[in-house]
Amino acid sequence: MNGNLKIIFKLILITILPIFLVVMTDFFAPPTITFKWAIALVIFGILWSAISSAYLILDGHGTPFKEKPTKRLVRSGPYSMSRHPVYFGFILYVLGLSLYFNLFSLWIWALIVILIVIKALIEDKSMINKFQDAKAYQRSTPFLLPMKRWKVDPITEPTFLYAFMFLVGKFIVPFFFDVRIRGKEKIPEGPYAVISNHTSYPDPLFVIDALNSYVRFPITTAHYEKFAWFFDRVGMFPIKRYTVDVPAIMKFTKTMKSEGIIGIFPEGERNWDGRSLEVPEGVIRLLKMSPNPILPVRINEAHLLWPRWAKKLQKGIIKVEIGDPVDPQNYLKAFDYIFWDSFKDKKYADYRGIEKYLWKCPSCKTFGTIKSFKNGFRCDNCGAQWLTPTVEKVRGLHDSIEFSFEDLPLHDNAIVNGKKSKITLYKSKIEIGDKTISLSEIQSFLTESNKSIYIFSSGLFIIHPLKTSSLMWKEYFDFLKKA
Repeated sequence: MNGNLKIIFKLILITILPIFLVVMTDFFAPPTITFKWAIALVIFGILWSAISSAYLILDGHGTPFKEKPTKRLVRSGPYSMSRHPVYFGFILYVLGLSLYFNLFSLWIWALIVILIVIKALIEDKSMINKFQDAKAYQRSTPFLLPMKRWKVDPITEPTFLYAFMFLVGKFIVPFFFDVRIRGKEKIPEGPYAVISNHTSYPDPLFVIDALNSYVRFPITTAHYEKFAWFFDRVGMFPIKRYTVDVPAIMKFTKTMKSEGIIGIFPEGERNWDGRSLEVPEGVIRLLKMSPNPILPVRINEAHLLWPRWAKKLQKGIIKVEIGDPVDPQNYLKAFDYIFWDSFKDKKYADYRGIEKYLWKCPSCKTFGTIKSFKNGFRCDNCGAQWLTPTVEKVRGLHDSIEFSFEDLPLHDNAIVNGKKSKITLYKSKIEIGDKTISLSEIQSFLTESNKSIYIFSSGLFIIHPLKTSSLMWKEYFDFLKKA
């Protein structure tokens, strides 16, 4: 039995055995009046032990079991309140079971408390031998009862919500994806900056699942502002992709210098077809400034199951491969690893939504006539049809799209900064409602999600075209800038 199976077996055994012993008491002593409120102790005990275990994984890089012991002394979160919070939660769990099912089973709870105290004392001794600052930690932290305040440094230590979401993710992700991880032995002992390719929404979950660590990711300001309270509490911070964001850069450098782990998707956004996007110079400068090694992580197959243009995700296998850490000055080696193209000869699980990517028919050259279905797509104008084409074929169709000044002006109704308006693109300018902006004055023209455009000039315009593809607007802007 390998280490992971042993851990799963122990978790099941530890959870079920007390229930079995308490229920068995009914055969020897009649059930007494139960305390229904005791179920709260059961729930809280399970949650407290689970959260404490998550801190051992995320901050200690181990587990509560000897198969995978922690590699560092954990003093954050529940471990800032007591030295053995996992045991405290388990004691509450068993106490709740006894009070709920049968008071005569309290002898089981008392026996478990005695065994736990003995085991905790033994662990305290081994902790001193393993960690240099264990004695100071033991002197300042209660033994079992959480009698001190909860403390975490959100720069380097997981917040409560991060640990909770980590547990939820571990439970939910397997219902959608079979995540297969290779290269865990390459994860550095100390701090590092992890970089990865970015092809789908859940990529940060796959990275965290592979590393089992507290990783701080930046998030686009527009997304951050909608749920700032949540992102703050999971350690994420906002970054403005359309300008030089000094506060975000300071958070990057502070986290890295404080020996925290930073997560970076160098492209800055999800790519559309599995081919990597150009990495901004600012990201490269940031990586070269890192005092810690760069850990490359490549996520395979996610693009096939949930490409940027897709309407919904598909279930399937996700392969996460961890590469060798590299020196920040050799960042190109890490880029070569994460941007290796593993998609071109494969096929998508579902082609619905591809009209956002193929916004012009490759055959008859008409706008907005591609209609997708599960196994492919067709043109409603000329009748051309493509069934289960490979990723490489789809890329070729997109690359064959022709740009012409004769197509101008492009226009559509849109939601601009939350209000209905109209946008029109000309050869040298764009009209957004009653505002006219020269293309030469635009500092950034980006696609956000697969529906919106971010245009930054003297201010930020968040534009959601109602009928046309956001990618079409971005690619025509790029064409006009180069013309």
